[in-house]
Amino acid sequence: MRILAAVIREPGLRPSALAGRAGVSESTLFRDMAVLRRQGYPISFNDGYQLQESLGLDGPNPATSLGAVYEHQLDLLRQQLPATLVEQVQQELEAEAPAALAAIVATVIERQLELRRVNLRRTNQRGAGRDR
Repeated sequence: MRILAAVIREPGLRPSALAGRAGVSESTLFRDMAVLRRQGYPISFNDGYQLQESLGLDGPNPATSLGAVYEHQLDLLRQQLPATLVEQVQQELEAEAPAALAAIVATVIERQLELRRVNLRRTNQRGAGRDR
């Protein structure tokens, strides 16, 4: 999942950079990339790794699409792990995910507000420079 997250966050990474971002060796990267592709993730390499298509998070109803991605991940876990472990993972996800999502939303909002402040300062500085 760290590999998939890195491909989504930074499309175009080369194998060594992607392995570094995901915290794995290049041989592990290649092995895990094959697993991700078998599981249905359309990851390609064209001037770096990227997803061939969106995961459906930007559709008309993002909450449903995000839920579909979550369910897909649980289905994949069910295929690979014992049922008791999948249940424990699901319980922990349900406990942790809302807080993690809230933290991500807060970070994005703060980043956007800071960008607005920076742009406003630049605009004000340009305007003040013309008044001189």
